[in-house]
Amino acid sequence: DPLGLSIEEAAWGIYQIVSETMSNAARVHALERGKDPRRFPLFAFGGAGPMHAYRLALSLGSPALLAPLGAGVMSTVGFLSAPLSFDFVRSWPSQLGQMDWTQANALLAEMESEGQALLEASGVPATQITHRRAADMRYVGQGHEIPVPLPDGPLHADLAPQLLAEFERVYQELYERLGPPVPVEVLNWRVVSSGPQPELRLQTAINTNDDSSTDANASVSTARKGERQAYFPECNGYTNTPIYDRYRLAPGATFSGPAIVEERESTVIVGPGATCRIDEQLNLVVEMNNTPS
Repeated sequence: DPLGLSIEEAAWGIYQIVSETMSNAARVHALERGKDPRRFPLFAFGGAGPMHAYRLALSLGSPALLAPLGAGVMSTVGFLSAPLSFDFVRSWPSQLGQMDWTQANALLAEMESEGQALLEASGVPATQITHRRAADMRYVGQGHEIPVPLPDGPLHADLAPQLLAEFERVYQELYERLGPPVPVEVLNWRVVSSGPQPELRLQTAINTNDDSSTDANASVSTARKGERQAYFPECNGYTNTPIYDRYRLAPGATFSGPAIVEERESTVIVGPGATCRIDEQLNLVVEMNNTPS
């Protein structure tokens, strides 16, 4: 016992370090975009995400935690809702003021033609195909470039001031300042060829019981599979914790933490003092008590 801690206390310390590392990364990510995490609910997805999300939400001061049904396959939902697309890139460095616009247009046309052919071969109607252009640009001498949108149609020398202004807009938006007074260059040319956006709708859960509140309350008892000992420092150690079957919880169901909610791909951990409810889309909404431990 070199740490002077029990096995449980040492394990909890490791868990806390992992949680704090993730919450610090989330905090920095939000603050870099000018967002205060205390004003937004935390969205938990992935197989392991909902197991850590409660502690992260506490640490971040988030008012609520939202865990969708099927959180472990949320990436698949994103895949299904994304349009069929192909990304192309060609490397051809040149300073903006010395550009061979004929060559630039040829590169873009080549990529658009390739994307058009692939999408049509995949069954996408030609009239529903779109192409987005961009150029990776930077100040001469810099080690990193930024993607800058390009206008449709042929590029030519008269557009150079417009492209420079767009680069400066994107650069200032990212870094809140402009770079040194040196020329700007393009390193890579990009085209994203896409089909139409798939229509993906989330259906509300259908409740056939006229008294929905009674049905919801009954589902909490039905969903409760039993109890087991779980470690929560707020309870000074192990405590009997209800275990719920996620698939048996009806819209409108409410219960309090501590609780463990199990589903096929994931598990949601809810700490003491939090209040849980199931909304119409079967999301588990956890109202936080925001008292970190």
